[in-house]
Amino acid sequence: MNRYLLTFTLRDDGSSKFSKDTRWGLFPSAALAWKINDEAFLRDSKAVSQLKLRVGWGETGQQDITSNWYPYLPLYTLSDRYTMYQFGNVWYYTFRPEGYDSKIKWETTATTNVGIDFGFLKDRITGSLEYYFKKTTDLLNYIPVPAGTNLSNYIWTNIGDMQNSGVEFSLDLKPVVTHDWNWDFGFNVATNKNKITKLTAVDDPNYPGVLVGGISGGVGNTVQVQSVGYPMNSFYVYQQVYDANGNPIEGLYVDRNHDGKITDADRYRYKSANPDATFGVFTTLKYKQWTLSTAGHASVGNYMYDNIAANRGVYNNLYRPEGPYLGNVTTSVYDVNFTNQQYLSDYYVKNASFFKLDYLTLSYSFGNVIKNTTDLRLSFTVNNVFTITKYKGVDPEINLGSSVGIDNNVYPRSRVFVLGVNLLF
Repeated sequence: MNRYLLTFTLRDDGSSKFSKDTRWGLFPSAALAWKINDEAFLRDSKAVSQLKLRVGWGETGQQDITSNWYPYLPLYTLSDRYTMYQFGNVWYYTFRPEGYDSKIKWETTATTNVGIDFGFLKDRITGSLEYYFKKTTDLLNYIPVPAGTNLSNYIWTNIGDMQNSGVEFSLDLKPVVTHDWNWDFGFNVATNKNKITKLTAVDDPNYPGVLVGGISGGVGNTVQVQSVGYPMNSFYVYQQVYDANGNPIEGLYVDRNHDGKITDADRYRYKSANPDATFGVFTTLKYKQWTLSTAGHASVGNYMYDNIAANRGVYNNLYRPEGPYLGNVTTSVYDVNFTNQQYLSDYYVKNASFFKLDYLTLSYSFGNVIKNTTDLRLSFTVNNVFTITKYKGVDPEINLGSSVGIDNNVYPRSRVFVLGVNLLF
């Protein structure tokens, strides 16, 4: 009766990244919706134009493995001329075994969502409200393994669980609809709470997690960690000590382990690169042949590690004990007056919340200009109009592959001005 809707899908996906025993993943999903506004008690309502309640559940698979396309295979790598083995006076090429996991399989995410779609006053007001919960199991991770347990110190395997939950809300309004004027305004907001719930095959309270977030500077420095009970990409740094004027003291950190010295045990999980909430907004205003439209988006609660300031904002980039030389130094050196780099200081983890106006367009439509055969429209658009943020780095919105929340030599976004002429024949 067009009031109750049922959708069911079943996917059977295969990937050559897994062995024949684990190659195929079966992923079902189902959704149920109830169009409440078509019921007798709302069918004739002048205030409610649409009202739909929906519930859904489904599973999806993920097989994104980047460094080794066949991690289940016991592969052998041929040596080169620099790693040959000598027997007597003859040098021989060798084959070395690589690490592998014969039981590696699909990563699975199960999602449950409950939502309501609504419309009032002949859809002058429309929107939706939805809650979701995602549980990811058998995470595909490239992790270190104990010496002697495999043929490599790192392998791809299924290890760990993670969950995401949040609320999404959107609203579209048409405050003005007349013969000459038309105004459309809308916004959306989404919150997400991310937490890693499992990372190892056996629970170990002393295991710090998987170190990620490689940075420029030093040897093998990382500033993020994946840990049980914390969000993904949490920053893993030392707690900076400040003087009476609020200035950071070079090389002085809080002894969180209370053992009288600063070691890796004093690093702590501080903030995350993931935002607490994201927002979007758009509006279109029309007056006769004129149209003004704009859109923007915002992120709140996301933090960024300013790798450029940590690496280049110190005086030793300008001079060395053996004599001065011309080097690259950022003006952030005046904020800290550090002589040497302090890569793992939480001072460089900055609040990167922002609002960006993505574009602004003004256009005029001349209508039919050549005997009702040609329409002419002129427009002027500015892309990347402005950004409002307290972050002093290059860009508060940086997500480059695995380096989420690390500002390191990103090319600045350009501001573009576009003059458009549209002819419709």
